[in-house]
Amino acid sequence: MKRTVIALVVVVGVLLSLMGGTQVFAKDVTINIAFANNPISQAMEKITREKYSAPGVTVNISVLPENDLRQKQTTEASTGGTTYDMFYIGPYEAANWARFGWLENLEPYFKALSPEKQKWYDRDDLIKGMVGSLSYKGDMYAIPFYGEASFIMYNKELFAKKGLTMPAEPTWDEIYELAKKIHDPDKGIVGMTMRGAPGWGMSGAPFVTIVNAFGGRFYDMDWNATIDTPEQRGAWQMYKKILRDAGQADILSYTYNECIALMQSGKAGIYYDATSIAPPLEAEGSAVRGKVGYVMPPHQKMKANTSWLWNWAMGINPKTSPEKKQAVFNFMLWATSKDYIKMTVELDPTGASTPPASRASTYKLPVYAKAPYAEMTLKTLESTDFTKPTMEPVPYVGLQYIAIPEFADAGTRMTEYLADYVVDKMTLDEAISKTQKLFDQVAEDGGYK
Repeated sequence: MKRTVIALVVVVGVLLSLMGGTQVFAKDVTINIAFANNPISQAMEKITREKYSAPGVTVNISVLPENDLRQKQTTEASTGGTTYDMFYIGPYEAANWARFGWLENLEPYFKALSPEKQKWYDRDDLIKGMVGSLSYKGDMYAIPFYGEASFIMYNKELFAKKGLTMPAEPTWDEIYELAKKIHDPDKGIVGMTMRGAPGWGMSGAPFVTIVNAFGGRFYDMDWNATIDTPEQRGAWQMYKKILRDAGQADILSYTYNECIALMQSGKAGIYYDATSIAPPLEAEGSAVRGKVGYVMPPHQKMKANTSWLWNWAMGINPKTSPEKKQAVFNFMLWATSKDYIKMTVELDPTGASTPPASRASTYKLPVYAKAPYAEMTLKTLESTDFTKPTMEPVPYVGLQYIAIPEFADAGTRMTEYLADYVVDKMTLDEAISKTQKLFDQVAEDGGYK
């Protein structure tokens, strides 16, 4: 009898929540969440611990290195595990996981909200491109927490000392030459920093956009790999030249965290990375606060769409229990709401803790609208088309990755060859040959040919 009553209470609680009512749990609920260890996510973890309160709900948060997070969550999703009740993912995962049934469809949860709750949340305020990248067959499977494109950040003080000017829309050749002129190892000055650590979401992110800018592609329309081409070779050579001739000393250990720290110290001239990286550079305590310039991502042969498009988003693990699903959804609404964004600005007026590029209204907030990177962030986002990564037609979408399941492994292996090439453990011919064979094999094994 006791078990029957508890079961009924759980069912009633879930039904009430789905109708937009108050959540009722038979017992306290604990939800387990993991975030990537980037600045905006780290701020989120701190704010959640201090500010989030839901009756009967405890939120356990882990902050993991990005590569570890991806590996753990992919294993979890693919095996039906329930270590994590919420998945912290991006468009790459969303596109594939929704198709595989590894994410909960969020439409029933949104439809069940009361009219007052729907008005408060204002779903239409979410930036359409970000929402579209997280949807499958018109339904939303994850909510964008923050979004990003990519651009060039440069130290105006170091440029002024050298009498240099940064073009508003630089080419990669121009960036390379400027980086070399700034580079001064004897004085501890690095000309340009960029991710060097292998991983499809690490060095692969800037590198693939360089490939796009040089007019390269990974497959033609018949799914023949196109790695061994002059365009790809030019991109590989440029990436190596920048980091070897003007980059940080310990190239392969640098993730975005090390790059941010170096740029914040005032010891780097140029940094190419995500637009979401800019807020920490303008935060209190940064040596370059107010001294950073922001310009469009570099082009080469391809004039436009040389940025990347990404968001960190929140989705529900479909294998977790019904009461946990609802608790996760409630948390997701709070974390992606206008109220959360306003709270971050109140807590940190620099905007360094505020999720960018998720909501249009964010850029209307007076403090955030005046941020030195806000205008360029919007300009970069507006020039980016997720569906057209290259000059020539391709059978895939994605700007800093290819949106096929196999790319997580293939892209990482490619960046390992890239790393070996950068540090002279492998020649360019060897690295190109191995990568060409790798992507040809992916096309055959995946049945794309």
